[in-house]
Amino acid sequence: MAKKSSGETLLVGVVIMIAILAGIPKELWIGLGVLVVIFFVARAFLKKSEPEVPQASVGVTMESTPPRRASGADRLTTVVSAYDTQQYAIPRPIHEAGAQARWVMPGASVNVAGLSLPGGLLYVGSDLRSSYGLIDPALINPALRVTQRDVDMSIRLTDYWPSYSDCTPDARRAYLQWLADGRRATEANIGYVFLFFYGLERRALVDAVSDSVARSDIPAITREVKRLLAIYSESGSFRRYASQFLAYIEAESIKPAIYKQPPPSRDGFYELSMDIRIGLGQLVLDQQPIPDSWALAWALADPNILRRTAVRRCPEIFAALFKAKYAETHGDGLRLPVNRTKLKIAYQPASAALRERDFTRSFGGVPDVSALSAPIKKLQELVNGCTELLDSYSRFIGRNPDKKDALEGVLLLPPPYWPSSLRTELNDIRTRVRDGMLVMTFGELTGRLNSAGALSRDKVLGLARALESLHLGMEPDVLGGQKLPKSEERVALFIADPDEGGARSTPAYQAAGLTLDLACSVALADGAASGSELIHLTRQIDSWTHLSVAHRKRLKAHLRVRIMQPSTLAGLKKKLEPLPGEAKRTIAKFLAHLAEADGTVSPEEVRFLERVYKTLQLDAKLVYSDLHSAGSPHKTVTASEKQAAASATGFVLDPERIAQLQKETEAVTALLANVFVEETIEPKGLPAEEEDAAPQPSVLVGLDQSYLAFLRMLVSRPTWTREELADVAADMELMLDGALESINEASLDNFDAALVEGDDPVEINQEVVEKLPA
Repeated sequence: MAKKSSGETLLVGVVIMIAILAGIPKELWIGLGVLVVIFFVARAFLKKSEPEVPQASVGVTMESTPPRRASGADRLTTVVSAYDTQQYAIPRPIHEAGAQARWVMPGASVNVAGLSLPGGLLYVGSDLRSSYGLIDPALINPALRVTQRDVDMSIRLTDYWPSYSDCTPDARRAYLQWLADGRRATEANIGYVFLFFYGLERRALVDAVSDSVARSDIPAITREVKRLLAIYSESGSFRRYASQFLAYIEAESIKPAIYKQPPPSRDGFYELSMDIRIGLGQLVLDQQPIPDSWALAWALADPNILRRTAVRRCPEIFAALFKAKYAETHGDGLRLPVNRTKLKIAYQPASAALRERDFTRSFGGVPDVSALSAPIKKLQELVNGCTELLDSYSRFIGRNPDKKDALEGVLLLPPPYWPSSLRTELNDIRTRVRDGMLVMTFGELTGRLNSAGALSRDKVLGLARALESLHLGMEPDVLGGQKLPKSEERVALFIADPDEGGARSTPAYQAAGLTLDLACSVALADGAASGSELIHLTRQIDSWTHLSVAHRKRLKAHLRVRIMQPSTLAGLKKKLEPLPGEAKRTIAKFLAHLAEADGTVSPEEVRFLERVYKTLQLDAKLVYSDLHSAGSPHKTVTASEKQAAASATGFVLDPERIAQLQKETEAVTALLANVFVEETIEPKGLPAEEEDAAPQPSVLVGLDQSYLAFLRMLVSRPTWTREELADVAADMELMLDGALESINEASLDNFDAALVEGDDPVEINQEVVEKLPA
């Protein structure tokens, strides 16, 4: 009965439902049908739009086996720590609490599309938004399609402002390859470097504002940007962004009085780098002179100061020269007034996700000295002066890069800036000379000074000048016009007096030198100069009181060389020919009397005197009468007899004979002086060499040079107030409106767009800034 009762009830219900449905209007049935169709179409569409690859789970695991290439169906994103073996979760940025993305910490690695990306410093995930809702271009979304084959990284596959989410699969593959290779491939297109750099910007400029963990990443970010700069600095755009980014984030940690520390060495691209500007501004604010090290850093980094090739090629020598000239010119340092322009640093990020944000820092009342024109001019003068001293040496090592310390090149430098090894050698020579004299071959001297071979005339003259600057004199006197010594010939070194100078070219000094040449030739006619002859000639030099002490000292060195290497009659003949007959007769008699100074005359001396008389166009028979007229009987002895007599009794000088020779020498010197009146020899300088062309900055073609510094200041910030620009123009002694108009005219001519827009605030067109040449 129960079953029958329930069956009847069900039948009654069915009948009732049929009756209800039959009563529904036709229009309602049609509407319900349409709704059902729409539901199934929408469901099918949504299912089709889902990624082919399932949403990756962002797991954190340690890699124990080499990563395998993931298929489209099983791609996973894993993050591996380089510092420990513990699993960890990547902290979610505080300001992005709802974002489905994570920051990969420094040193960790992550697998994307089958590639292991070492080093961390990346955003990985499905969603990371900018402040105005767009996907951050730096975000690596593992769900997006990536080409599986290798792609040529050097080919440009990205837009000018790349975004990972908008890239093609090929571009994503190339970017991931660059990351997997350690972010170091020099051939990689710069777009991939910027794509990575965008993430560093976001972490340092946005996350670090409110996240202590993000702030702790800034040192690692700084190191990474510096590393990238070292690899990709040839890209002017990246170099500018990276340099300004570093300056901005490092400015936060700058302390007062940083000028007490060594200055940084950094190129500020379009402007003087911020850390140098801060140190200089603090010096000015504290009313302190600018030390030579900070002045040098300023001169080397300011783009408004022109620096020629020698500055780059010889940095250590230039630095030493600059500091010496700076102290010589400005004492303890330049003192600058507190100028109107105040220091601020503004950074315009490269990432499109951050370009609408304002990143500006001020430094209280610290003045911006880069806006001053007067100190720039003074530093430029110093740089030019130092460069002129370095130019010849710079060209030499440019042609001979392996001979930086060779004497041939070093001679082109001022001696105080010679290599330390050569200065040590010269000091040793000075020590050996002391107050006496050092005789060696010329080859030995140049060899000790690291010569690479025979020296040209110019180089020998340069060596003599260098020695003189160190108060070392050299005979033969090549600066006075004497013959250059050969490698095997002797030279005499002595402590020279700096006051002798060009007076060695006077007729009196030249006559004294020729007198010694003639006397040495006579004294050596018998094969060797006797002790009495040398004593006589030395005393004769001391008696020439019309010459300075310094010149007499040099003549003694000259005597020492000539006794060892006498002049030939043929070499002296040219100088003696212009003399009148009476003068020649006086000279001949003097030489005959000089031969008797030791009391004996050898046959060799007689024969030499006969040759001298013939050279002077005198009768050779006069030799004998002149020898007899000396006041003592003439006696010819052999060389052995002369040596035996000297050994037995020594030699005794006749005072009357010496007095007579003194008188004759003075007369001969006066006669010979006339020979040089019309033949004064001036020291010759090194030939002038063609100077390097000074590089000219090329920022905007057609822009007047006077506006270049103002232009560089303009592009350092994205916006300026009118008052701030008025201060800059006043410090640079420019008319503001005229400067802005000239810059805009040049910008329009070059890029068909104005660089400066608006009146107050004044905005700088960043698209034009991007086009400015490096």
